[in-house]
Amino acid sequence: MDKKLFKIIASAVCLVLCFMGVACGETEAPQGGEEPQKPQLSTVASEYLYQGGISEYSILIRDDANYYESFAATELAENLCKATGNSIPVVTESALADKTRVISLGHTDLWDEKVGKTLLETDIVDSGYYIQTVEKSVYISCPDSTSSSGVLYGVYDFLSDAIDYEFYAADEIYCKQTKEIPLYNYTGYAVNPTFEMRMLPKADLRDDRLTTMRYRMISPSASFGLITWGHGQVSQYIVPDAKCKCGLEGCEGKTYYQHHPDWFYGYGTKEMQLCWTAGEELERVVANRFIEFFQQYPDAEYFMFGQEDNLSNCNCDDCTAMMAQYAKNPAGLQIMFMNKVIALTNGWLAENEPGRSVKYIIYAYYGTEAAPIKTTPDGKVVPFSDYVDPVDDLYIFYTPIGANFAYQINSDKNADVYKNLKEWSAIADGQLIMYLYDINFRNYLINFNNFGTVKGMYETCRELGVACMTSQAADSYTTCFQEMRSYVESNLMWDLSQSYDDLVLEFMSAYYKDAAQYLYGYYEIMRDRYAYYQNIVSPESGGIYGDINTNVLWTQPVVEKMDELFDKALASIAKYETSSPDLYLSLKNRIMKERLSVIYMKIRILPSYYSENEIAQMRADFKYYVNFFKLSELKEGSDFGDLLD
Repeated sequence: MDKKLFKIIASAVCLVLCFMGVACGETEAPQGGEEPQKPQLSTVASEYLYQGGISEYSILIRDDANYYESFAATELAENLCKATGNSIPVVTESALADKTRVISLGHTDLWDEKVGKTLLETDIVDSGYYIQTVEKSVYISCPDSTSSSGVLYGVYDFLSDAIDYEFYAADEIYCKQTKEIPLYNYTGYAVNPTFEMRMLPKADLRDDRLTTMRYRMISPSASFGLITWGHGQVSQYIVPDAKCKCGLEGCEGKTYYQHHPDWFYGYGTKEMQLCWTAGEELERVVANRFIEFFQQYPDAEYFMFGQEDNLSNCNCDDCTAMMAQYAKNPAGLQIMFMNKVIALTNGWLAENEPGRSVKYIIYAYYGTEAAPIKTTPDGKVVPFSDYVDPVDDLYIFYTPIGANFAYQINSDKNADVYKNLKEWSAIADGQLIMYLYDINFRNYLINFNNFGTVKGMYETCRELGVACMTSQAADSYTTCFQEMRSYVESNLMWDLSQSYDDLVLEFMSAYYKDAAQYLYGYYEIMRDRYAYYQNIVSPESGGIYGDINTNVLWTQPVVEKMDELFDKALASIAKYETSSPDLYLSLKNRIMKERLSVIYMKIRILPSYYSENEIAQMRADFKYYVNFFKLSELKEGSDFGDLLD
C-alpha cells in the first residue's frame, strides 16, 4: 500500500476509534539493538525499468537455477505484470542475448563479471541477501552455501520499492498500478533479517507453501529442509518395537526394546523417553539413523531430535550419577549424548558429503528447560562441564510451555522463563531457537491475548542471542485473526524495528477495507477487556491453558458491544452487494470468520441472555460458517460436539 495513503487511512481509523472510546496506542517493550538497515534509495538518471508501460529489461537466472531462484523470477515477473500490464521475460544465461539491462537473480556468471563479490555466510545469514545496481542492471544474490531463499526475499523488497508490493494474505496482495518505474540505484549492501530462520507452525501455512514463502517464512517440513520435526526420539529415530539394527550378537529377530531394554525409560507408557546415558551402541545407532535421513533428504539442512512430549526423563543410576558429576540436569545429559552423536555423523559427512552443512535441533522442553550451567566465582555463567557445551552445529529449541503470554518474558510473571533463557544464551548464544505460542489450547475460538507482548518478547529473545524464532498456533483451521497474526508476526520476525500496532492497522485497512475501523474496534475492546481481566481478576490466565472461557471475562454487555461492531462492519460493505458482488462476498466472509468468536461466546458462555429462537438462529449461522471455513476443533483434540447439533 502507498505509505502516504496508509498513514491517512490509519489516522482515520484511530480518529473514529477515539470517538468510540477505544484506545489506539502502542503497548510494546522499548526497542534496542540493530535491525535490517537499507540506505535511502536514489534513482539512476534517465533510466527506467518501465516507461510508458514498456520495459527493455529481462530477468536473468542461472541455467541450473534452484527452486527459490526460479520462484523468485516468477514472482518478480508476475507482480510487475500486474502493476504495469506488461511482463518482463525470464531468461537463462545460455539464452541471454542482451546483457545491458537485466535483473540478475542468484550467483550468475554476469554477477561475477559485473559485481565480482564473493558472498559469505559469515556476513549474510541463510535468508539474507545482497543487492547492487551496476551500470543499468540490478543484481540480487546470496552466499552459495545458503538455500537461496534470500534471493526470493530480496525480490520482495525490490517489488516493495518498485510497485509498493505488499503481501497481506493469500487472498489480498497489493501492487500499485503504474506505467513508469524508475531504475533504483542500489549502492551495494547486505540485508539480514532480525531472526535468521522464522516459523509459524499453524494449519493454514502448513497447507500452503506459497503463502509461507511469501511471508518469508519456512514450515517445519521436509519441503523446507527441516526433517523429523517435533517429538521423535522414540517415534522416528529409535522406535522400541521396530526391528533391531544394532548389528550386535543376538539382535537378529528382536526389536530394539527386546535387545536393549535399558535404552528406553518408561517403555509401554506415555512417559517413555530415551536413556541418554545408555552408551556407545545407542549413540552409534542414533548416528546411523541420522545418516539414513541425510541420504533420504540430500538437500535438507535441519534435523530435529526431539524428546517425547511428556514430563518424564530417565532416572536410572547411570543418569543420576552422570548428572551429579558432569551434566547437572537432564538437559545436560541430552547435550552430552548429542555431542557424541554429532561427532560420529559429522565424521561421516566429512568423508561422504564434504561441504554439506547440517544443523541438529534438540528441545529444551518438559524436564530439560533449565540449562546445564554453573556460575564462576567472578559471576560468569558457563557450562556445568566441557561435556555439556553444545557443539557448533547443535541448536537448542527453548520451549517455555509454562510462560504467561499476557506479560513480557522479562517480567516477574515469567521469572523462571527469563532465567532459563538467559542461562541458555550464556552457553548457546547464536544457537538458540525460541518456541513461543499464539494459541490457548483449551479454546481455539477465543483470541489468545499476546497482542501487546509479541514484539517485546521478540526483542528480549533477539537481545539474548536467539537466532531463530517460532510461534505456534492451532494445528487445525480456526478463527481469531489468523491472517492478521501471520502478517504482523512474519513482518516483525523479519524486521523488528516495525511497530506492532502500525502493522495491525495496515493489515486491517487492506484486508477489511470499509469495515476496517469496526474490526479494529473489536480488536481493541478485546485487548482492553483482557487488560482488566489479566491484571485484576486472573493474572495467570495468559498461559496456553489459561481459563478464558468465562462470563467474568466476556460479560454480556461487552459481548453485545463487540457484536454491534460486526453489525456496523457488515453495513459498511453493503454497498458492494450489487456494485461489486465478488468483493462483497469476500469481505463478508472475512468479517464473519471473526464474528464466529462472538457467536460462540453468546451460545456457549452467555446462552441465558437470549431467547430460544435467537439461540437457534445463532447456532445455524455458527454451524454454517464452521463448515464453510473448515474448522474442525474447538480445542486441542476435541471437535465441536453439540455446538453443531
